[in-house]
Amino acid sequence: MIKVKALDTYEKLNIKDEQLNMIPKKGKIFQVTENRLKVLLGDNRHHVAFVEIVENKK
Repeated sequence: MIKVKALDTYEKLNIKDEQLNMIPKKGKIFQVTENRLKVLLGDNRHHVAFVEIVENKK
């Protein structure tokens, strides 16, 4: 799992994270899989990053 921190993109676009089932506030830290990380870093229909990596744990 990879620890990430939410950017303000969720709030700006008013998008609920499908796994958290909420709109994370800027700075919220949570863990995601590598596949989910790719989507949240810009491989999504909006082509924007929703998170930044805080820590990578293998």
